[in-house]
Amino acid sequence: MKTNKTNNFTTLCLLALIVLIAFPAELFSQQNKGETKAERKEREKTEQLNRYDVAKQRVLDTSFVVTAETVQFKDGGMMAPVQSTINFLKLDGGEAVLQIGSDFARGAGLNNLGGITLKGKIQNLKIKEKESKNRLYLTFTLTGVLGTARITLSLTGSEKAMIDVDGMFSGRAFSMRGPVQAVQGTNIFEGTEF
Repeated sequence: MKTNKTNNFTTLCLLALIVLIAFPAELFSQQNKGETKAERKEREKTEQLNRYDVAKQRVLDTSFVVTAETVQFKDGGMMAPVQSTINFLKLDGGEAVLQIGSDFARGAGLNNLGGITLKGKIQNLKIKEKESKNRLYLTFTLTGVLGTARITLSLTGSEKAMIDVDGMFSGRAFSMRGPVQAVQGTNIFEGTEF
């Protein structure tokens, strides 16, 4: 009977030791007890505004990449998740690259990524800002070997941009949504233009 109590006590001590090792002291500290709902909302609002300001500056500098998280074709389809490394809009040094691709059709399409890649000089660039509402709009025309597209980028209070692409002559159009990122260090793969 005594050995049974000793074994139980030893087991309990080992469990307590494991818990103390597995859960760092920070979990039990006063600072991690949690913030109030109002404090959390204020912190999140400040963080989102900071991310918007960084994205806005990149757009104003016309040096950025929007890696698409979703694409929607204007034929009434729903927003479909896409691979961001092959679906993007890049502006840098007065030139732009617009690319859409598909994981399912690699090797197909005009860009060998199951889609198209349109590269060219930025023309008719216009930037309009509504500071009071944290909104920024950028429009330009992109002409490449495959044709011409009118592109509108909307940035509304966060680092996520909505890009609307209209073909000047084809009438086909689509939208992309994703974060505005720096050109350097962004993981994208550019396909062939034609």
